[in-house]
Amino acid sequence: MTEISMEQQRPLTSDPMVFRNVLGHFPTGVVLITGMAEDGEPVGMIVGSFTSVSLDPPLVAFLPTVASQTFSKLRTAGSFCVNVLAADQEDLCRRFAGKSADKFDGLSWRPSPLGAPVLDGVVAYIDCTFDSINDAGDHYIVLGAVHELQVCSPVAPLLFFQGGYGRFAPMSLSAPFDADLIAGVRLAERGRNEMERLAAELGAECTAMAVISDQLAVIVAAAGTAPEQDDRLGERIPLMPPMGELCLAWEDPKTIDRWLSRALPSDECTPDEYRGRLEAVRQRGWSITMRGGYRDEQVFEALREYSAGTYTPAQEREIREIISRTSNSYAPVQLEEGRTYDVDSLLAPVFDAAGKVRLVLRVANLPRNAEASRIQALAQEMQAAAQAIGAVADA
Repeated sequence: MTEISMEQQRPLTSDPMVFRNVLGHFPTGVVLITGMAEDGEPVGMIVGSFTSVSLDPPLVAFLPTVASQTFSKLRTAGSFCVNVLAADQEDLCRRFAGKSADKFDGLSWRPSPLGAPVLDGVVAYIDCTFDSINDAGDHYIVLGAVHELQVCSPVAPLLFFQGGYGRFAPMSLSAPFDADLIAGVRLAERGRNEMERLAAELGAECTAMAVISDQLAVIVAAAGTAPEQDDRLGERIPLMPPMGELCLAWEDPKTIDRWLSRALPSDECTPDEYRGRLEAVRQRGWSITMRGGYRDEQVFEALREYSAGTYTPAQEREIREIISRTSNSYAPVQLEEGRTYDVDSLLAPVFDAAGKVRLVLRVANLPRNAEASRIQALAQEMQAAAQAIGAVADA
């Protein structure tokens, strides 16, 4: 075993800036500790050192500085409440971290079960009594015995990292702004006239979605009778079954397997059924979705939350669960002459010079209960428009 010298064992306390810099690479949550001081006035302080300590008994802790005048007042309270701040409460955080005299002025709050302020809009609160206050260098270690706790608003929390505030965003929430996005936007803009012509001719909404890594992003919208469609610009769609089958139909087996691996266990379709769908799309050259047995507004809301990127991992799982329920609407339909179909949308691929799907052209708000022959004709018009846009890219 290598012997460690006394010089190596000595703590590096000579340069506080080095200590701050290294520890600053660890992100922390931001909470507002509140209480009702002995003078009857509310008091609150921002803390980045909050942590859970024990499950049995339930204990939490935070570490205020010994020199903190706010904590000197807070410790006169009979209890304290941990307010977990939401990602959009940075202004509130800065207010309490500042030196204003009446930090609660104009704020909406309600008393916790133990009487401490719970501010509107916080993610959660944890109501505690003081268990102990212990010296720890230039800080105290304050242990709190938890009496009550509750999630108030299940949204992303506020984080502190390297001197700045931010929010939690899993990798899957961030659409990469890379060459794929730039190329997609350029291609869609060059094809905008064709999209507007198609939308006007069909009296429908027409959108172009760029394939960006494992997501689709709505980047151009044109409308015939649906001017509100501009609201969808920037919307992101995860490429997980059933979403994105048109993008995957011409991909290699390894890419298809990766797409299938994102299917949820609750998905009604098996991998073989999805492969059958992809084959049907390849044969047709376009894709069709039907209005399913799910609530459209619930799916749209899930996609809006996904696009906003402000949800938590638990909400992400819920969003993906909602999306997976649309799988029955993507079934490969063999259109029968004489029958009518309640079509939700038609989609056609725009290929680049290398034969990869670069854009997805989508037409929606089509007439309900359309005959098979009409749907076939619409699909052919879409394919022609998609080919024209692809030709512009190759020119």
